[in-house]
Amino acid sequence: MTPKYSIITTCKGRLGNLKRTLPQFLKQRDSEVIVVDYDCPEGTSSYVAAAHPQARLVTVKNKPKFNLPHARNLGVAEAHGEILIFLDADIVIPDDFTETLASKLTPRVFAVFGPPLRDSLRGQSVVRRIHYDGVGGFDDLLDGYGGEDLDFYMRLRLSGLRSVPLDPGSVIEVIEQTVQERERFRAPDLRKQFLRGQLYSTAKELVMRAIGTANLPVEDRRRILDRVEARLPALYDGTGEFRLEVEIPERHTKRRWLRDWEFTRSVTLKVVRRKQDSGG
Repeated sequence: MTPKYSIITTCKGRLGNLKRTLPQFLKQRDSEVIVVDYDCPEGTSSYVAAAHPQARLVTVKNKPKFNLPHARNLGVAEAHGEILIFLDADIVIPDDFTETLASKLTPRVFAVFGPPLRDSLRGQSVVRRIHYDGVGGFDDLLDGYGGEDLDFYMRLRLSGLRSVPLDPGSVIEVIEQTVQERERFRAPDLRKQFLRGQLYSTAKELVMRAIGTANLPVEDRRRILDRVEARLPALYDGTGEFRLEVEIPERHTKRRWLRDWEFTRSVTLKVVRRKQDSGG
């Protein structure tokens, strides 16, 4: 029997957390659980196979840097449920978590926690598989600490969906991580990584709004990201402003009835670093 819900969790260096959260994931009614071992150095796959064989495993090798959107997309590729639930390995949910979702998930919505909201809950979401597919899933160019969840929600909204809140109080516990733990597999300077992600996501959003889509081909996204990365250092160091002009892909600007004229369109993103006051 095909489950209604697919709970997708990822693990890289958080096996201790997963040992506490996975049993709760497995208690959910009408659900399957998919664990993505993203080159975890702690032997996540061996533990899950031995202790919780009812969970489905995706094992990824040779990935020293954690790419959460890539890991989640790999989990979705193995999922059978109509509704996808993305939960990190540090979120402890109650026995009846999926039962509380029925009244929330009307056809044109997706669900996120809040308000009020702790940062550790921001990346958790519930979305129908058809809507996930419609926006192309998570953008795995947003590796590191890039705000892939915010980018995903932005594209879901562009596709015409609205978000509904899940009660943060319904979560039993969030196992908090230190900055050092968050940086361990993402490289240092999370603030700079997040800025990179927001510049890229904002530029991408401008292009998508201009052409009326919620998903861009990877070659278009890569061109935007390459240009963001070239301009990021000067903006972050405060030695220059960030101004990015992105041309709308040619396939969206042609005017077939005026073949002897060339039409081009572009969008511009400008960002400056605010001066800090004396109080920091």
